[in-house]
Amino acid sequence: MLKRYSDSSNLVDGVHGWPAHSGEPPFICVDLDAGQPRFKGQANCELGSPIRNPATGQDEGVFARWHWCGDRLTAHVDPLGFFSLFYWVSGNRLLLSPSILQLIAMGADCDPDDRALSVFYRLGLFLNEDTPFRNIKVLPPGGRLEWHNGATLVHRADWPVSEQPVKRDAAIDGIIELPRDALRNMLATDPGDTVLPLSGGRDSRHILLDLDYLDAPPVACATFQQPSHQLNSEASAARAICERLGVTHHILDRPRPASRDILRCHAMTSLCSDEHVQMMPMHDFLGSRPWTVMDGIGGDILTNPDDSAEDHYHRAQAGDFRAIATAMMDGHAGILTKPGYDGGPGALFSPDTRDMATQYLTETIAAYGDAPDPYQSFWFWHRTRREIGFVPSALFASASAVMCPYLDTRFVQFCLSLPYDVTRDQQLHNAAIARAYPQVADVAYGNSFAAPPPARVSIAAKLERAIGGISTLLALQPDHPLAEIRRFLCGSRMLHRRPAEVFQMYSLMLSGMNAEFARHILQLSAQFAKQSTQNQVTRSYEPETTS
Repeated sequence: MLKRYSDSSNLVDGVHGWPAHSGEPPFICVDLDAGQPRFKGQANCELGSPIRNPATGQDEGVFARWHWCGDRLTAHVDPLGFFSLFYWVSGNRLLLSPSILQLIAMGADCDPDDRALSVFYRLGLFLNEDTPFRNIKVLPPGGRLEWHNGATLVHRADWPVSEQPVKRDAAIDGIIELPRDALRNMLATDPGDTVLPLSGGRDSRHILLDLDYLDAPPVACATFQQPSHQLNSEASAARAICERLGVTHHILDRPRPASRDILRCHAMTSLCSDEHVQMMPMHDFLGSRPWTVMDGIGGDILTNPDDSAEDHYHRAQAGDFRAIATAMMDGHAGILTKPGYDGGPGALFSPDTRDMATQYLTETIAAYGDAPDPYQSFWFWHRTRREIGFVPSALFASASAVMCPYLDTRFVQFCLSLPYDVTRDQQLHNAAIARAYPQVADVAYGNSFAAPPPARVSIAAKLERAIGGISTLLALQPDHPLAEIRRFLCGSRMLHRRPAEVFQMYSLMLSGMNAEFARHILQLSAQFAKQSTQNQVTRSYEPETTS
C-alpha cells in the first residue's frame, strides 16, 4: 500500500505533505557551529509518490527525499527530475525545501537572476536548474545532493539518447505496451481508489482505456472547465468516453475567486511558472478524499510533435538553433499579447534582455542537437519537466498519491529515441489507441466537438471578481496600492486579461521579496486554501447499476 499523508498534521510515517495548507512547508537547514554539524527542520522527509519499477530496479515516479544522519545530509529526486526540490548554499550553510518561499523565509537571499528571468518572461518557464533567484537552484534530473562537513556536492544523471532503428509498426506497439506495463506495476502497489483528471485529448483517454482493460477502472473521472451551463468541447469528449465505458464523470466548473487562485498557484509553483491557475479546481477537488490520481503528463510531447515541430526539425538539421529560439519566444508572446502589440511580458518586465534570452535559449536547445528530434528533447526536459512537472508534484499533490505512467523511464527513453520520420505526422498516439482499442474508435476527441458560445458573465459576477482581485492585491501590501488597483481594473494595454493579472501579481511578489514577505505569501496561500470549498462538482454522470 502506498504511504499516505494527512495534510492536517503534515507528517505521517515520515511522509510530509506538500503543498502544506497548514503549518510550514517541509525544509531542512544544515550548517556548522564551532565546527560541529547541526540541523533544523525535518531530519527525514519523503515527498511525492515513489514506486519501485521491477524492470529497472529503481524507484520511479515524481518524488524527492532527504535524510540526515547526524553529520551528513543526502537528498535526491526522481530519475527524470520532475519533482522540483530547491536548494540554497552559502558557505557552510545549506537550505533545502520543495518551496522557494520557505527557503527565503529561512534566510536564503533573493537576488534576482536576470538571465533566467529574461527567458521566463519570454517563454513562461525556467531553463536547466534555474529559478527566479540567482543563488537558489533546483536539483537536476536524477539529482543527488550531499552535504558533509560544510561542503555541498550535487550530482546529476546523464540521459544520452541516440536514434534507434524503430519502424512505425514497432513504435505503435511500444506506445501500447510500455504504458500498460507501467500501469500494471502501479496497480500492484494497491493504490486504493483512483481518480483520473480527464481531458478531451489522447493522454488521459489512453490511461482510462488501459485501466478499463486491466479491470481497474477509476472510481471517477473529472474534467474542469470555465463556469458554463453547457459542456465545452473538452468536457463533451470526456463525457462521451465515460458514458461508453460506464465510468462516473464529474464536471468541475463552480465559480471561483480567480485572484486567490493566482496567488496560491504562484506559491505552489515557487514563482517558476506562468501557468496552472486553471488547475486549481482540480487541486481542491482531489484534496477532498484520500484518492490516488492518475496523471497523463508527458504523453503528448513523447508521442506526437506539435504543429511547430516540422519547421523546428529542419532548422535543427541546418544547425539554426537561434531561429528555433526566436520562433518559440515569438509564439509564446503571440498567445499572451493583444492584437497590434508584440513582445509579450518580456517587453513589459524585462525589456532590455531579449538578446540575452535568445542567446541562452539558443545554447540550451543546441545541447540537444544530436537527438533524433532536438525540439522534442528540449521541450520534454525543460517545459514538461520544469513547468508541467508542477502538476504532479504540487497541483495534483493534494491527492494521497500521484501516478504518472508516461514517466516510466523505459517509455521515455523509447519515445525520445524514435526517428523523427516515425512521429512527424502527429498521428502516432492516435494510431496506438486505435490499434489497442478499436471498439471506441468512433468516440470523438475534443477537437471534433463544437465549442459552445461564450457564457455571459453577469454584472454581479464581474463586480465580485473585481472586489476579490482588489482585496487580494491589497493583501500583498503593495507600496503603491492605488496604482495597483488602477492597473488591475483597467487591465493591460498589451496583455490579455488573464496573463495581465498573473504577471501583475508575479511582479508584485518578485519585487517585494524578502524573508518576511515570503512568510506572508505562504500564510496567505494557506489561508485562501482553507477558505476554498473542496466541493467543486456541479454536475455528474453516474452509470446505471444493475442489481
